[in-house]
Amino acid sequence: MSARKKKPAAGRAPRARAARGLQRQRLIDACISALHVHGPSRTTVEKVVAIAKMSPGIVRFYFDSKAAMLVASLQFLSAEFEEKVLQPVARLKSTPVPALELLVDLYLDPEIASPRKVSVWYAFWGEASSRQEYYDICGQKDEGFATLVRELIGRLIDETSQPQLDPDGIALGLIGALEMLWQDFAFRCEEDIDRAAAKQRCMAYLRSVFPGRFAPPAGARATPPRAAAGGLAGWVYGNPRAALLERDALFRDAWQIAAHVAQIPRSGDFVTVDLGAERVVVVRDSHGALQALRNSCTEVPHALVVESRGHAAGTFRCRAHGVEFDFEGRSIGAGRGNLTRLGLHTADHLVWVGPPRTQQAQRRQGADAPSGCETIGAVTTITEREIEVAANWKLLVEQWLQAVPADPAAAASEDTIDWSSRPLEAAASFSARCYRSLVKDVSEEPWLQRFVAPNQLLQWRPDGLTIIQTIPASPRSCRLRVISVALGPEGPEARAGHYLATRLTHWTRASTRAVAESAQRGMTDFGYRAGPGLAPALSWFRRYLTAHVPALALERAPA
Repeated sequence: MSARKKKPAAGRAPRARAARGLQRQRLIDACISALHVHGPSRTTVEKVVAIAKMSPGIVRFYFDSKAAMLVASLQFLSAEFEEKVLQPVARLKSTPVPALELLVDLYLDPEIASPRKVSVWYAFWGEASSRQEYYDICGQKDEGFATLVRELIGRLIDETSQPQLDPDGIALGLIGALEMLWQDFAFRCEEDIDRAAAKQRCMAYLRSVFPGRFAPPAGARATPPRAAAGGLAGWVYGNPRAALLERDALFRDAWQIAAHVAQIPRSGDFVTVDLGAERVVVVRDSHGALQALRNSCTEVPHALVVESRGHAAGTFRCRAHGVEFDFEGRSIGAGRGNLTRLGLHTADHLVWVGPPRTQQAQRRQGADAPSGCETIGAVTTITEREIEVAANWKLLVEQWLQAVPADPAAAASEDTIDWSSRPLEAAASFSARCYRSLVKDVSEEPWLQRFVAPNQLLQWRPDGLTIIQTIPASPRSCRLRVISVALGPEGPEARAGHYLATRLTHWTRASTRAVAESAQRGMTDFGYRAGPGLAPALSWFRRYLTAHVPALALERAPA
């Protein structure tokens, strides 16, 4: 019987400790409320217990003095900030964009940034000069926060390859914006605070420093600037500032086709490609897996691998500096940095390369072929060529989209348009007759096209696939990269099929390039303005541009 009587006594101890903990926390909450109203100097035990609705004597049970109670309240706020802001953000340090978004969201959250708690922080700071305990607690909180912001900004600068930016200055600007908003909260009641607007002010600052890295406000993509529908100003097609904004906002996060898997069949085989915002080397490692690496020496940012394709015996070695890397980008030798690993995935035997793996996962737009397309497998003939064009890359894209029917344009997703065509239907040209003879029974099947914003066009035909990319080279020039994937082995039929296909479509014709180059001169030399354009797909493309790069809707280039 005695043993049975002891069990309830043992069970009461944890409950009693929990009750005491709740009472202590109740006093701390009441103390914070008193501090909010009266400040540290005029907060008294009597005022605290009156708010807590507890007896004055109970305070002595938990705190030796009023000063100890005030310090405990400040320690509680500091621990809460650590647990609910710093720790969740620190767990995302490897992905600075979502980490900074979360940081702004949590820092301005009503649970952390209520007028009651914010005013207490500033009240303690006001008396920190006379109380070392206050200074230590407030200072540790601010130092930890500043260090975290500085580290995230530094990582984002590295990812965006913008060494000209000062991480300390940018971090200080963000911290200053957040602190100013906190000060405003301290003098308002909760009903008067527009937290969504406050968060957007901070995100607007980050977007202005890192264009294209942070998502625009909700609804921004659905209501692009009006100028997009009425044509873009001439500066958009030749200004260095526009080229820089487009690189950061459009191309850095874009998934682009780097190669066909048949071009990299064995371990050690590689291809290199310049995709405008990235120089890439894609290699098949010793395990047979494909790896995408930034093709840049870590000593000086020149191309590490200069050949367009070839075979490497286990490593890549810089001939100028002697540094060496394995196929996963790891440096061989102490004290050397590793190569940046880029995102990679394959779809329908095409190798798509995207943002670095350390960044937040991006949507892999345009990867899968439309239904009904012939899968272009390993038995293929692949040819590749590049054409220099003295025109801004957008002028070529706009010509591609002029012929897209209205219905597919209306059904376009955020970044892709799919449509079909029958170029052989009623066509009696010599090229059409030759193509019919070449592909025979399937010559009347539709050709399926897909435009993948910002700069890729894919065309599936009965005899193969053509991939066209317009890659910015300078504000007033681009490179037209054409990859032809033909079904069947190398031979005159494969080459003839690709040649005839280019004759039956206008995208790579010399006449199309000539129109683009002439339009470029009209805009930059004569000051003409691009017309509004009647094609629905062209309007869609301009809305896409201004949604991602709002400055392109301006009449004049930003300073």
